[in-house]
Amino acid sequence: MKSRATGFDNQKFNFTRLHDACIEMESGEVVFEIEMRMMQPGEHLFLGLLDATGAPSRVMSEHEGIGISINSATGEVVDVLNDQGTIGYLDEVPSSSNLSTFICLEFEKIKRIYIPKLTVGEEKILHPALHLREIPVMSLVVGSSALENGAIYENPHLMIKQRGHGATI
Repeated sequence: MKSRATGFDNQKFNFTRLHDACIEMESGEVVFEIEMRMMQPGEHLFLGLLDATGAPSRVMSEHEGIGISINSATGEVVDVLNDQGTIGYLDEVPSSSNLSTFICLEFEKIKRIYIPKLTVGEEKILHPALHLREIPVMSLVVGSSALENGAIYENPHLMIKQRGHGATI
């Protein structure tokens, strides 16, 4: 897993690209699940499904896909890639403890329409539908605003369900 720093607004993230997956389908569902342990209070967390075919960039707005930032101090959930701004607030904010928090970023795809949903613990936040270009290969990306000893992400799981077909990675 390769880690690198990238920025959004005034926030810098250390990203780790976990895996690339082929998402070539007209319609279906993609589910990315992972467990996260906070290491520092007030960390901003990142979870994304990003275009793996695009040129690497240190500027977040130049990436395509679905990218969510969670402010662990306030519970604010922000779309950092598609100019959707704040999409919700978590009542139960992940805390800095040794307990893992379940996080799931998923989307339903219907041609070029992507309908994302975020689950943190037992809370769900629906993301506005996005009209994106066709993204044949996506990278599973996690991150933290902590420069050192940031959040620990464990047990990633990706499931891809094509309409009429099924595949698990």
